[in-house]
Amino acid sequence: MTTPSLRHQIADRLRERLLSGELNAGARLPSEPTLARSLGVSRSSLRAAIALLEADGLLRRQHGSGTYVTDYPQLRDDLSRNFAVSEMIAATGLQPGTIDARTSMEPAPPEVAAAFDVPPGTLLSVLRRVRTASRRRVVDSADWCLEEVLDPSELSALHDGSIYASLAAQGLAIHHGVAKISPTVADSETARHLEVPVGSLLLTVFQVDSTVLGEVVLVSLEHYLADVFQFSVYRRGPGQGARSSGE
Repeated sequence: MTTPSLRHQIADRLRERLLSGELNAGARLPSEPTLARSLGVSRSSLRAAIALLEADGLLRRQHGSGTYVTDYPQLRDDLSRNFAVSEMIAATGLQPGTIDARTSMEPAPPEVAAAFDVPPGTLLSVLRRVRTASRRRVVDSADWCLEEVLDPSELSALHDGSIYASLAAQGLAIHHGVAKISPTVADSETARHLEVPVGSLLLTVFQVDSTVLGEVVLVSLEHYLADVFQFSVYRRGPGQGARSSGE
């Protein structure tokens, strides 16, 4: 196993202190010399560790004032990877949770029906739930499946479990997903689920997940709190064939 670098070791020690509540949101960190001495590290190593925590959204630097604990750590979601929301929350050191889970058979909205290639209004199994990060409501989600794949009782049994794992157990492992992300605002229903004001900024992801054979087995609509999440996408360079700007 590879030993973490010194800056990562220092960052992990600081992260534990931040997430434990030892340093509250909005608190100013001790000066670099003081903090470096308390940790028994050099100031250069400390600066490198702070840069990592700043990139993770746990700290923010204010020029001429100091370094502060953010009001809430940003949750980073790499859209090039397809994995469960709870896994992403746990990866930040926060406690994932699920509340207000409910299942039913509902008529398919036009966009969902088109993804499954069924007529609009076709009854589909739906799992609706709110995902939490250390008890804060951060994602309002709805997942649709064909009834013959997962019926409401099977979805209800999942509660906070992974639909991906349940599909894989049936030989329907997700091979790829296509996601569309757009900025939206919370309507009255979503605002109530997330306990935010109506009109709050959201990042909405509509995703269609398919098997290796291209069979659509899951369609999801997820509303993320925009001030909590940071999305990233890995983009390839133009390569050798690209023209220079001067051509």
